[in-house]
Amino acid sequence: MTRSLIKLFCLRKRTEHQKLQKYRGALPYELVEKILVNAWCSIGDAPSRWRFFRVIAILSKVWRDVLHEVVLRYAFIETMVDFIAYERLLSRYDPCARYVSIVLNAVDHTRFRVDKIAKYVPEARFMCLAITIDRRYYFDAILQNLLAKTESLTHLRICWPPLRDSFACPLSSVVISSVTHLHIARHPPASLGSILASFPNVTHLRLGTPCFLKNLVPYMSTVRVLILDAPPQYIMHAVSQAPALVFPSSVPLWNICDALEHGLLKSTASYPGRIIMNAGKSDADKSMIADIALSCQKHGVAFECRRRYPPLWQPSHSDPRRWDHDAWS
Repeated sequence: MTRSLIKLFCLRKRTEHQKLQKYRGALPYELVEKILVNAWCSIGDAPSRWRFFRVIAILSKVWRDVLHEVVLRYAFIETMVDFIAYERLLSRYDPCARYVSIVLNAVDHTRFRVDKIAKYVPEARFMCLAITIDRRYYFDAILQNLLAKTESLTHLRICWPPLRDSFACPLSSVVISSVTHLHIARHPPASLGSILASFPNVTHLRLGTPCFLKNLVPYMSTVRVLILDAPPQYIMHAVSQAPALVFPSSVPLWNICDALEHGLLKSTASYPGRIIMNAGKSDADKSMIADIALSCQKHGVAFECRRRYPPLWQPSHSDPRRWDHDAWS
């Protein structure tokens, strides 16, 4: 009996030693997690994304376990392939996505629907939402069936199809009070006021399509930081079949000076306003930028111009810097 116990003890010790030997050469968890997050979030298409998932799962148990956590936290539901893969994962794990990227098609009903996605991302904090094909009243369905059910959501990026392919958004009774950081990369015609009305607590607002800012002043009472994308050679597509309008610079299309006169970002000592303009890398619009800076100074609003966009840049429904927190401030 004693000899059997000794053998059992030795076997257990040998097994523990083998496990230690197996994991001794492993990288620190934090480093493995960082590598996998960067890899997972940089893969642009669904087949490659899930091929990577399967390969890592086969290669290493340690990396597989970390990857499961990463995939559940950074959820990409952009195609039917993604949707089916997450359905399988969530049959074994609880939904815990914090960062979510969703691509919606309002017409193709063979794909996943808005209400189906909501139950997979109840704890999302950052969401990138792209509408590739729009239909009338679709935004109201998104508000009711997805955003209103994600009470932890604080950061939202939303992008509609180009102007000629999107429908105007009527004013909705649904209010999303949790969102404080809102990025509207592209919006339907004459709809920005209606959209902003559904997000009354936004403090950081980024807009990607030039508009008359003075018309938005009533919807921006809580906004303290306004980020405006002003790429060079801006192309505006008309609703009809008319040729697109091409502007050598989109800086003047924002009409910032006029908006400041109408109360844009009214600043006080305790609540200063700030405008950040993401402009082109060329200095062709230097004089216009200087006029905006002087007008901001006059109204007590801080102004910063960042030269970042190459020629012919246009908003895209998928942003490679979607999880870059610096894009919000």
